[in-house]
Amino acid sequence: MVLLPAVLILFIGIQFVSSDDDVPKVGCPPVHVVEPCICYSGPHPILVCKHIDDPEVLVKVFDRSTPYWFQEFHLEESVLQYLPHDMFQGVKILRFYLKNVTLVQLFDEPPENLQMVEGLHIENSNVFRGMNWDQLQNFTSLKFLTVYFNIIPYLGSEFTEYVSDTLTQLTFYDTQTELIKPGSLMKYRDLDKVAIDACGITHLTRNIFARPFNGRYLYFNDNKLTSIPDDMFTEMPNLNTVGLRGNQIAYIPAIAFEGSFSKLTYLRLEGNPLYCDCRIMWLIRNKPLDLIGTCDSPAFFKGKNLKDIQTGDMVCPLP
Repeated sequence: MVLLPAVLILFIGIQFVSSDDDVPKVGCPPVHVVEPCICYSGPHPILVCKHIDDPEVLVKVFDRSTPYWFQEFHLEESVLQYLPHDMFQGVKILRFYLKNVTLVQLFDEPPENLQMVEGLHIENSNVFRGMNWDQLQNFTSLKFLTVYFNIIPYLGSEFTEYVSDTLTQLTFYDTQTELIKPGSLMKYRDLDKVAIDACGITHLTRNIFARPFNGRYLYFNDNKLTSIPDDMFTEMPNLNTVGLRGNQIAYIPAIAFEGSFSKLTYLRLEGNPLYCDCRIMWLIRNKPLDLIGTCDSPAFFKGKNLKDIQTGDMVCPLP
């Protein structure tokens, strides 16, 4: 029988232990490991931490949780100066939720070990120094970014520079985002859904997006739009849904959808003072499957649903 040298046996043992520690563990850690937080196992482990006022509490929870991974991490109803950038060492997270949290700033510096995070959801959380997009530069796999009830005055070059081009869905609701600067979303070739709702936007431009733009869902509901640019939805071959509910738009120019109307299924125009004359006949002739909106004028059509107007109801020149 051949005996391996003791040094070689020790080396193999060390290698085995090291590689085993690097493999993420499935399921929830023991209760005492994550206290005062709670881990819900279910089909995917979810870690929920509430009423936290000391960032060191979170650091210790994650340190003890190594090498577990969590499908979701929720921080709720907490007040902190910031989230420590190194608190996630050794723990994998796929989705990150902040809800009803007050922070001076989001992180003390761009966080480490969040390259696997696909979703970031910030809801009703007050970040006194605002959303500094450079703090998201290490979220290199980010696909879903959702912000509700916060303050983001505009989208511009800083967003483009630091938010990963892996983004597929962007949702802002009541974020006071009154301006989207040209080019802000141009680099996001995989962007499929954009929803900027209840933000106070007064105008849009086509050069927000790339040409062509291959996304399917665009929502600009409950803003302050009074018109739609003539080229707004052009070169969007996959466009399925457009939401313009609750604005001040009188009519939609046909040219705005040139080359992008064939797959449009849902067009939401309710809550706009629509003027139903021959300028909307193109829409009556080519109604999407789900067309919602009500005429405000002229008096003859006031209160009538767009979907109920027939081509014979107006005498208009042929296109």
